[in-house]
Amino acid sequence: KQWYQRRVRDRSPEVMLQLFKSLVRPILEYCCLVWDPTKPGDIKAIENVQRCFTRRLDGMQNLDYWARLKALNLMSLQRRRQRYRLIHVWKMIHGFVPNSANLVFH
Repeated sequence: KQWYQRRVRDRSPEVMLQLFKSLVRPILEYCCLVWDPTKPGDIKAIENVQRCFTRRLDGMQNLDYWARLKALNLMSLQRRRQRYRLIHVWKMIHGFVPNSANLVFH
């Protein structure tokens, strides 16, 4: 059995989704600005973690991945990494974080 099957009594989609967001997703997204994958196989491998998790939630088995994300109000992990990159660049342009790479923005 998986760890969550042994420890969690309430397996409602809301509880399981909160556990995923709190315990799994931070590990998958840790320092993603540094290691962000570019190879399709690597992107798919990371996305498969969320894909498999959402498939196991009650009521989600018959939906495709994108329909599950929409029903659960989630973004794909790849989309989240893209969003983090854009936010980080905006912060660099406006001086909220250091531009240690000395990137020039016109």
